[in-house]
Amino acid sequence: MEIKIPEIDTSKIRSKELAEQVRQLINIIEAQAVYIRNLQKEHEQLKEAIRKLQRQPKKPKFTKHEEKKGKKESTNAYSVTKLLGEEQQEWHKRSKKGKIPIDREIQLPEAKTCSCGSEEFTALRGFEKITQGLVLKRDNVRYHGREKRCNDCGKIHRSQLPPELKGSSFDPSLHTIISYFKFYCRMTHPLLHKLMIGFGIQISYGEITEILHKNSDKLKKTYEHLRTVGYKKSAYLQSDATGAKRKDKRTGKIIAQYIQVISTRLISVFTITNKYNIPTVQKLLGKIGRWKPFESDDSSANRNWLIERIRQLCWIHEIRHYMKLFPFFTPYQTARDNILKLWGDYYHKAKKYKESPNKKEKGHLIKLFDEITSQITGFDLLDKQLRLTKKKKKELLAFLDYPFLPIHNNQCEQDLREAVIQRKISKETKSIAGNKSIARHLSIIQTAQKQGLDVFKTLHGLLTGQLSSSILTVNI
Repeated sequence: MEIKIPEIDTSKIRSKELAEQVRQLINIIEAQAVYIRNLQKEHEQLKEAIRKLQRQPKKPKFTKHEEKKGKKESTNAYSVTKLLGEEQQEWHKRSKKGKIPIDREIQLPEAKTCSCGSEEFTALRGFEKITQGLVLKRDNVRYHGREKRCNDCGKIHRSQLPPELKGSSFDPSLHTIISYFKFYCRMTHPLLHKLMIGFGIQISYGEITEILHKNSDKLKKTYEHLRTVGYKKSAYLQSDATGAKRKDKRTGKIIAQYIQVISTRLISVFTITNKYNIPTVQKLLGKIGRWKPFESDDSSANRNWLIERIRQLCWIHEIRHYMKLFPFFTPYQTARDNILKLWGDYYHKAKKYKESPNKKEKGHLIKLFDEITSQITGFDLLDKQLRLTKKKKKELLAFLDYPFLPIHNNQCEQDLREAVIQRKISKETKSIAGNKSIARHLSIIQTAQKQGLDVFKTLHGLLTGQLSSSILTVNI
């Protein structure tokens, strides 16, 4: 049922007491509308849960009526990109290939005798053609060795296998390929198994899992290096989390957990935890991370429990609180829109300040923040949000003293996207060892990507010990 409020101009009411009573009544209606909207949302979630339990098909997202209604509402609603988006630059087509590396050179055969019988030629011009290809083939090796006894002392000597082959029936290259396809190419276990069988490799599901776990153990040293040296060399740290699930092998019970990332522009460190709260973040940051400037999504009631030297809150998440207000009373809609426009302008001024900080602009931004948050619009929910924003002044304006801090947490949002895709493809994990495997592989692969390193070569070098863990922190 759509709620319609008649147009009421409280400024035309002569009696101040009556005008105040009307304003309070309208705010009560607005608060009830928010409560009803939340109940409707909860009702839809419960209906969806019942459908899942009854194994019914999903309800279509839009009917014709809802589609028209959605289009109508979308014209009035704000979006982050609409409010904070910048003008799009003119698009130009660019080469995606770049310079192609050459692995082999082949000289084409030339004519030695003409059809007329002559053997004398004059060279006109040369030409080249580059073709790209892959050499994919099985490489099973049989090692031959023997034992020998010394005739003098009787000591037995045995032929030694290469160290990297001990305890495994698969060579290091295959180990790397499995990790690469699983976590970089997003292949599931069944697809990996089909691929291996297709190339003539006799391997089972269990052996694929065992290889991934062994690779995880080998990457532990590099993972810890990122959590210590990577944190230490970073100017700041950011954090965010998303939901995940684990299915217990014994009970079959689904356990809720969280994929958390602590990252910067050059590193990513993933961890899967059972809880998502301040103590957990505190533990993940460690002694080194706690003393670094810290960027997070939003503030919370127990934000003071987090021990950090400097904290910057995400402006985009703060502005979203205002976007979630959908007043029915027209003057309140205008007031909300005006505040959103002020915050949009403030956001762009903050970005310009970060490019060239100066005391004059810093003082102007502080003054402008106080002016915006001190406004009284008469819309109780909007005024309450302004007061809440004002309480976060220190955390929201930390970038004024430390311009190198980002004013949004988009980096973590982008970093978690890969983990979310992996979760959708491979579903829940089966063990704590599986959690560690995902966290370590994603951390190393994503860090290598951020620094422009060759993912396969870096992963292979770290797994075989040919590369040092410092390869991932030398450019920070």
